[in-house]
Amino acid sequence: MQALCFGVFALSTLMPPYVPKAALAPPAENGPSSQFLLVEEGFLMKSSSLTQQGARRAYAEGSYHTVKDGESLERLANLYGISKETIAWANNIGEGQSIHPGQELLILPVDGVLHTVKRGQTLLGIAEMYSVPVQRITDQNRIQGGFIMAGQELIVPEGEPIVQSPPTQVAQQPTPQPQPQPQPSQQDTSPPPPPAPPSFTPSPTVGVLQKPCSDDCFITQYYHGGHYALDLQDKGGGPVYAAEAGRVIRAEYGWNGGYGNVITIDHGNDLVTLYAHNKELNVSKGDYVQRGQKIADMGATGLVYGPTGIHVHFEVQLKGVKKNPLLYIQ
Repeated sequence: MQALCFGVFALSTLMPPYVPKAALAPPAENGPSSQFLLVEEGFLMKSSSLTQQGARRAYAEGSYHTVKDGESLERLANLYGISKETIAWANNIGEGQSIHPGQELLILPVDGVLHTVKRGQTLLGIAEMYSVPVQRITDQNRIQGGFIMAGQELIVPEGEPIVQSPPTQVAQQPTPQPQPQPQPSQQDTSPPPPPAPPSFTPSPTVGVLQKPCSDDCFITQYYHGGHYALDLQDKGGGPVYAAEAGRVIRAEYGWNGGYGNVITIDHGNDLVTLYAHNKELNVSKGDYVQRGQKIADMGATGLVYGPTGIHVHFEVQLKGVKKNPLLYIQ
C-alpha cells in the first residue's frame, strides 16, 4: 500500500496542474455595453450612452429621444411616464410650440425641472426656492455630503419653473439720432437739459430674478421673522427695476398698510413681486413690463423707520408664500 501511494504521488508531480477552460479564455475587451430602457408599448429602446460631458450632468440617467413622424408631446409623455410639461420645460418648448421630426429631446427620469447651480447657492436654498424637500433633491441627484458646485445641473423632482421663460436680456435703448445744428445766429446759449433717466437697468443680473436696483445698492435689512423681504438702498435714492417680465396688478399711492406707494407685478406661475416705499411710480395697473425696466424711484413713504431711510422694500411671493428674495437674485 505504501508503495502504491508513493507511486501515485510521484506520477502527480510529473503531470501539469488542472486549469479550467474559462481561465484560459482571452479577456474580454472593455467596450461600451448596450443599455436599454423598457417602455410601455412593448418594445425596447436603447438609451443614449454617457459622454464625458454627459457624465457631469444630473440627467445622465435620463435619455434622449429623436422625434419621429406623428409624435407629439402628449404621446411622448405617455411613452415615458412623465408629464408633457416636464418635457417642454427641459427642452425650452414654449406654450403653443410644437415638436418636429428629427428634433432631439431630453427626457428626464421624473417629473420636475432642471436647475443650474449658481455661485453661492446651497442645496437648502435651492430646495426652499422651489418649495421641494431638500432630501428629494439629494436622493434624485445622488449627492454625497451635501456638496454642490457652481455650474452643476440638478434635477428638482416635482419642481416647476420659477418664471415661464429663461431670463432675457433687457431691451437696448434706441440710439439717439443726431439733431441738425442751428445756424450761428440761431444758437441757444442756455445750458443743455439734464439727461433723461434710463428706462432699463444698465447692469442686468443673471439670477433667476433681476436685482431691483443698481449694482451700487446695498442691503439695509435682510429677510427674517417679522420682515419677509429685503430692504435695498442706493445712497440718496435711485431707480427701482422690475425683477422679471410681467403684468402690473397694483400701482397705488398712499399709506397702503404701511407699504406706502407700492407696486405689485404678477409674473405667472404663481410668482409675484412687490416693491414698496416708492417716491414716484412710473407704471400703472394693467401695464406689461419687461425684466429690468424702471418702474419707480426709491422713497420713504409708508411705515419707514430706523437706518433703512430711502429704500425699496422688495418681496418675492411664490404660491402666496413670502420667500427670501436673496435666493432669487443671487
